[in-house]
Amino acid sequence: MTPEIIGVIMIAFMLFSLFLGFPISFTLIFLGFVFGYLGFGNLVFYLVTYQFYSVMMEQTLAAVPLFIFMGILMEQAGLMERLFQAIQLMLSRVRGALFLAVLFVSTIFAAATGIVGASVTILGIMSAKTMNRSNYDVKLAAGTITAGGTLGILIPPSIMLVVMGPVLEVPVTDLFAAAIIPGIMMAALYAAYVMIRCWINPALGPVLPVEERADDM
Repeated sequence: MTPEIIGVIMIAFMLFSLFLGFPISFTLIFLGFVFGYLGFGNLVFYLVTYQFYSVMMEQTLAAVPLFIFMGILMEQAGLMERLFQAIQLMLSRVRGALFLAVLFVSTIFAAATGIVGASVTILGIMSAKTMNRSNYDVKLAAGTITAGGTLGILIPPSIMLVVMGPVLEVPVTDLFAAAIIPGIMMAALYAAYVMIRCWINPALGPVLPVEERADDM
């Protein structure tokens, strides 16, 4: 069996497994071992050992737990909640103000930690109730929170980029420099989209009532 045929069969099995709902990580590990053994024989075990050793010796990966620790500190200190409330007060007279506040806070939080799960969780906890109380559209609110949280994988320092650098043998600083402008552009496009939607249909993100501003102050 030629390597080309092995590669095609492996991709087919991978797509089939993903469609069935198997976890991506375990699927890739299992298929890598099986088809690696079919293609290289016992050499695949030596390659796995060498790859483990080379990755563990990469000092750049030491930044990953530090970024996670910094995100935990920001969460426990309540900095994101205070920033969200401040932006909410500043833009309280603008349609879709809470959407913009979520996107701005998610951009800042992503630039500080690069953690996707933490961003989505914190944004949902601190903004969902306020959006529901202000009669914001549920679908657009959920999409804004989710889209804002995913900025953490792109805006530096991104944990994904830190892990990707040693694997691709590309300096992490170059990946950071290449990702910062697209990340900011994505955040700006998200903000422009929600503003246009709220301008076309004001019911999606109405202006906050006076009582809501007074309570927040």
